[in-house]
Amino acid sequence: MQKVLYQKEVSCPVCNSKFKTSKVRLSQCRVERRDEDFCTYYEGENPLFYNVWVCPQCGYSALENSFYELNAWQKANVGKHISTKWVKKSYGSKRGIKEALECYKLALYCGQVIDEKDSLIASICLCLSWLYRMQGNTVQERKFMEHAIGFYTEAYQKETFPIGKMNEPTLMYLIGELYRRIDKCTEAVKWFNRVVRHPLRHETPAVEKMARDQWHLASQQRKENGEYNISVEG
Repeated sequence: MQKVLYQKEVSCPVCNSKFKTSKVRLSQCRVERRDEDFCTYYEGENPLFYNVWVCPQCGYSALENSFYELNAWQKANVGKHISTKWVKKSYGSKRGIKEALECYKLALYCGQVIDEKDSLIASICLCLSWLYRMQGNTVQERKFMEHAIGFYTEAYQKETFPIGKMNEPTLMYLIGELYRRIDKCTEAVKWFNRVVRHPLRHETPAVEKMARDQWHLASQQRKENGEYNISVEG
Protein backbone atom coordinates (compact mmCIF):
# COMPACT_ATOMS: atom_id res chain seq x y z
CA MET A 1 0.00 0.00 0.00
CA GLN A 2 1.24 3.49 -0.87
CA LYS A 3 2.07 5.91 1.92
CA VAL A 4 -0.54 8.58 2.56
CA LEU A 5 2.06 11.37 2.40
CA TYR A 6 4.39 11.92 -0.52
CA GLN A 7 6.95 14.57 -1.44
CA LYS A 8 6.46 17.05 -4.26
CA GLU A 9 9.26 19.23 -5.62
CA VAL A 10 8.31 22.88 -5.95
CA SER A 11 10.10 25.82 -7.55
CA CYS A 12 9.63 29.10 -5.69
CA PRO A 13 8.44 31.91 -8.03
CA VAL A 14 10.07 34.54 -5.79
CA CYS A 15 13.62 33.28 -5.17
CA ASN A 16 13.71 30.44 -7.75
CA SER A 17 14.95 27.92 -5.20
CA LYS A 18 13.64 24.37 -5.32
CA PHE A 19 12.21 22.68 -2.25
CA LYS A 20 10.09 19.70 -1.33
CA THR A 21 6.75 19.80 0.42
CA SER A 22 4.44 17.05 1.61
CA LYS A 23 1.11 16.30 -0.01
CA VAL A 24 -1.64 13.83 0.86
CA ARG A 25 -2.75 11.13 -1.56
CA LEU A 26 -6.47 11.81 -1.75
CA SER A 27 -7.08 8.23 -2.85
CA GLN A 28 -5.83 7.16 0.59
CA CYS A 29 -8.11 9.55 2.49
CA ARG A 30 -11.39 8.60 4.10
CA VAL A 31 -13.82 11.32 5.15
CA GLU A 32 -15.03 10.95 8.72
CA ARG A 33 -17.56 13.78 8.76
CA ARG A 34 -18.18 17.26 7.37
CA ASP A 35 -19.52 20.34 9.13
CA GLU A 36 -22.16 22.54 7.53
CA ASP A 37 -19.55 25.18 6.59
CA PHE A 38 -17.62 22.51 4.63
CA CYS A 39 -14.98 21.84 7.32
CA THR A 40 -13.98 18.23 6.64
CA TYR A 41 -12.57 15.69 9.07
CA TYR A 42 -10.60 12.66 7.92
CA GLU A 43 -9.41 9.41 9.37
CA GLY A 44 -5.64 9.86 9.58
CA GLU A 45 -3.93 12.66 7.66
CA ASN A 46 -6.01 15.72 6.84
CA PRO A 47 -5.23 17.32 3.43
CA LEU A 48 -6.15 20.70 4.93
CA PHE A 49 -2.87 20.67 6.86
CA TYR A 50 -0.84 20.60 3.63
CA ASN A 51 -2.65 23.07 1.34
CA VAL A 52 -0.17 25.89 2.04
CA TRP A 53 3.27 25.75 0.46
CA VAL A 54 6.07 27.58 2.29
CA CYS A 55 9.43 28.30 0.67
CA PRO A 56 12.07 27.54 3.32
CA GLN A 57 14.57 29.91 1.68
CA CYS A 58 12.66 33.18 1.29
CA GLY A 59 9.47 32.65 3.31
CA TYR A 60 7.02 33.09 0.46
CA SER A 61 3.85 31.22 1.45
CA ALA A 62 0.57 30.68 -0.38
CA LEU A 63 -2.22 28.22 -1.01
CA GLU A 64 -1.18 25.56 -3.49
CA ASN A 65 -3.73 26.68 -6.08
CA SER A 66 -2.37 30.25 -6.16
CA PHE A 67 1.32 29.67 -5.39
CA TYR A 68 2.63 30.57 -8.85
CA GLU A 69 0.28 33.49 -9.59
CA LEU A 70 2.62 36.40 -8.85
CA ASN A 71 3.44 39.52 -10.85
CA ALA A 72 6.71 41.46 -10.62
CA TRP A 73 5.37 43.94 -8.05
CA GLN A 74 4.17 41.13 -5.80
CA LYS A 75 7.50 39.31 -6.00
CA ALA A 76 9.32 42.51 -5.07
CA ASN A 77 7.02 43.06 -2.10
CA VAL A 78 7.62 39.54 -0.81
CA GLY A 79 11.35 40.15 -1.05
CA LYS A 80 11.11 43.50 0.71
CA HIS A 81 8.65 42.72 3.50
CA ILE A 82 9.07 38.99 4.10
CA SER A 83 12.35 37.59 2.81
CA THR A 84 14.48 40.25 4.52
CA LYS A 85 13.06 39.19 7.91
CA TRP A 86 12.71 35.47 7.23
CA VAL A 87 14.57 32.93 9.35
CA LYS A 88 14.96 29.83 7.19
CA LYS A 89 12.59 27.06 8.23
CA SER A 90 11.13 24.06 6.44
CA TYR A 91 7.52 22.91 6.67
CA GLY A 92 8.08 20.15 4.14
CA SER A 93 7.58 17.14 6.40
CA LYS A 94 4.60 15.83 8.36
CA ARG A 95 2.44 18.58 9.88
CA GLY A 96 0.22 18.69 12.93
CA ILE A 97 -2.31 21.39 13.75
CA LYS A 98 0.44 23.62 15.21
CA GLU A 99 2.49 23.54 11.99
CA ALA A 100 -0.63 23.92 9.85
CA LEU A 101 -1.66 27.02 11.79
CA GLU A 102 1.79 28.53 11.31
CA CYS A 103 1.67 27.85 7.57
CA TYR A 104 -1.77 29.40 7.10
CA LYS A 105 -0.79 32.47 9.12
CA LEU A 106 2.29 32.86 6.93
CA ALA A 107 0.05 32.59 3.86
CA LEU A 108 -2.33 35.16 5.33
CA TYR A 109 0.50 37.61 5.95
CA CYS A 110 1.93 37.05 2.48
CA GLY A 111 -1.53 37.51 0.97
CA GLN A 112 -1.87 40.87 2.68
CA VAL A 113 1.62 41.93 1.60
CA ILE A 114 0.93 41.18 -2.07
CA ASP A 115 -2.61 42.60 -1.99
CA GLU A 116 -4.18 39.23 -2.80
CA LYS A 117 -7.81 39.17 -3.89
CA ASP A 118 -10.44 39.08 -1.16
CA SER A 119 -11.70 35.58 -1.95
CA LEU A 120 -8.28 34.03 -1.39
CA ILE A 121 -7.77 35.90 1.88
CA ALA A 122 -11.25 34.75 2.92
CA SER A 123 -10.38 31.15 2.10
CA ILE A 124 -7.26 31.31 4.26
CA CYS A 125 -9.23 32.82 7.15
CA LEU A 126 -11.88 30.11 6.80
CA CYS A 127 -9.23 27.39 6.94
CA LEU A 128 -7.72 29.02 10.03
CA SER A 129 -11.13 28.96 11.71
CA TRP A 130 -11.43 25.24 10.90
CA LEU A 131 -8.00 24.51 12.35
CA TYR A 132 -8.84 26.36 15.54
CA ARG A 133 -12.13 24.43 15.72
CA MET A 134 -10.20 21.17 15.51
CA GLN A 135 -7.93 22.49 18.26
CA GLY A 136 -10.90 23.46 20.43
CA ASN A 137 -10.01 27.17 20.50
CA THR A 138 -13.45 28.76 20.14
CA VAL A 139 -12.21 32.35 20.58
CA GLN A 140 -9.79 32.17 17.64
CA GLU A 141 -12.27 30.11 15.62
CA ARG A 142 -14.86 32.87 15.90
CA LYS A 143 -12.28 35.59 15.16
CA PHE A 144 -11.30 34.01 11.86
CA MET A 145 -14.89 33.20 10.91
CA GLU A 146 -15.63 36.92 11.31
CA HIS A 147 -12.65 37.76 9.09
CA ALA A 148 -13.82 35.20 6.52
CA ILE A 149 -17.30 36.75 6.45
CA GLY A 150 -15.84 40.19 5.81
CA PHE A 151 -13.56 39.11 2.98
CA TYR A 152 -16.13 36.79 1.38
CA THR A 153 -18.70 39.60 1.44
CA GLU A 154 -16.22 41.89 -0.32
CA ALA A 155 -15.51 39.16 -2.86
CA TYR A 156 -19.24 38.61 -3.40
CA GLN A 157 -19.67 42.28 -4.23
CA LYS A 158 -16.57 42.73 -6.40
CA GLU A 159 -15.37 39.46 -7.93
CA THR A 160 -16.62 37.37 -10.83
CA PHE A 161 -18.14 33.94 -10.21
CA PRO A 162 -17.18 31.19 -9.79
CA ILE A 163 -15.26 32.22 -6.69
CA GLY A 164 -12.97 29.50 -5.37
CA LYS A 165 -15.01 26.89 -7.29
CA MET A 166 -18.21 28.21 -5.67
CA ASN A 167 -21.14 29.50 -7.67
CA GLU A 168 -23.18 32.41 -6.31
CA PRO A 169 -25.72 30.37 -4.28
CA THR A 170 -22.93 28.35 -2.66
CA LEU A 171 -21.05 31.44 -1.52
CA MET A 172 -24.30 32.96 -0.27
CA TYR A 173 -24.94 29.80 1.71
CA LEU A 174 -21.42 29.78 3.19
CA ILE A 175 -21.69 33.41 4.31
CA GLY A 176 -25.05 32.61 5.90
CA GLU A 177 -23.71 29.56 7.71
CA LEU A 178 -20.72 31.50 9.05
CA TYR A 179 -23.08 34.18 10.35
CA ARG A 180 -25.15 31.45 12.03
CA ARG A 181 -22.06 30.01 13.68
CA ILE A 182 -21.14 33.34 15.24
CA ASP A 183 -24.76 33.67 16.43
CA LYS A 184 -25.73 36.51 14.10
CA CYS A 185 -28.82 34.64 13.03
CA THR A 186 -30.77 37.55 11.54
CA GLU A 187 -27.98 38.01 8.99
CA ALA A 188 -27.77 34.24 8.51
CA VAL A 189 -31.46 33.98 7.64
CA LYS A 190 -31.16 36.83 5.12
CA TRP A 191 -28.38 35.01 3.26
CA PHE A 192 -30.18 31.65 3.39
CA ASN A 193 -33.29 33.33 1.96
CA ARG A 194 -31.20 34.68 -0.91
CA VAL A 195 -30.08 31.14 -1.70
CA VAL A 196 -33.59 29.67 -1.91
CA ARG A 197 -34.74 32.55 -4.15
CA HIS A 198 -31.71 32.46 -6.43
CA PRO A 199 -32.37 31.47 -10.09
CA LEU A 200 -29.27 29.24 -10.11
CA ARG A 201 -30.13 27.37 -6.92
CA HIS A 202 -31.14 24.23 -8.86
CA GLU A 203 -27.57 23.91 -10.18
CA THR A 204 -26.53 22.91 -6.67
CA PRO A 205 -29.54 21.14 -5.11
CA ALA A 206 -27.50 19.95 -2.13
CA VAL A 207 -26.67 23.56 -1.29
CA GLU A 208 -30.31 24.58 -1.63
CA LYS A 209 -31.30 21.82 0.79
CA MET A 210 -28.60 22.84 3.26
CA ALA A 211 -29.78 26.46 3.04
CA ARG A 212 -33.32 25.39 3.94
CA ASP A 213 -32.12 23.14 6.75
CA GLN A 214 -29.83 25.79 8.21
CA TRP A 215 -32.55 28.43 7.85
CA HIS A 216 -34.71 26.37 10.21
CA LEU A 217 -31.80 25.95 12.62
CA ALA A 218 -30.98 29.67 12.52
CA SER A 219 -34.65 30.48 13.00
CA GLN A 220 -34.73 28.34 16.13
CA GLN A 221 -31.59 30.04 17.42
CA ARG A 222 -33.18 33.44 16.79
CA LYS A 223 -36.30 32.39 18.70
CA GLU A 224 -34.14 31.33 21.64
CA ASN A 225 -32.44 34.73 21.46
CA GLY A 226 -35.78 36.55 21.39
CA GLU A 227 -35.39 37.82 17.82
CA TYR A 228 -38.24 38.24 15.33
CA ASN A 229 -38.97 35.70 12.59
CA ILE A 230 -38.32 35.87 8.87
CA SER A 231 -40.09 33.28 6.70
CA VAL A 232 -38.20 31.14 4.22
CA GLU A 233 -39.20 31.73 0.60
CA GLY A 234 -38.91 29.86 -2.67
